[in-house]
Amino acid sequence: MAPFVIVLLNVCLLVAGQIVWKVALSRTPLTGIHNLSAILMQPYILLGCVLYGVATVIWFYALSRYDLSRIYPLQSIAYVFGALFGWLLFKEAFTVHQVMGLLMLVGGAFLLAR
Repeated sequence: MAPFVIVLLNVCLLVAGQIVWKVALSRTPLTGIHNLSAILMQPYILLGCVLYGVATVIWFYALSRYDLSRIYPLQSIAYVFGALFGWLLFKEAFTVHQVMGLLMLVGGAFLLAR
């Protein structure tokens, strides 16, 4: 499997984990140590942990087969996906400066991965 596809799968799982954590914490915000155990046992929090675990196994696979200097920059696409899903799903603000920054991230990752 091509390194880009493996890293893309890894990134998608990482971002999905962040999204389900955001959903869970939007429903029940962390207000202090007193509600931490209740939050950690929420299904969405647990699902996010599973997604992160699977992403980590995929990352181990990628590290064992490809050059770190080529695959690690590709993970910066997670910032792009995270920002886009924050905007699309959670109606977060998205400025021109953020768009420009994300474009620079993508361009830099592309140059580093070549």
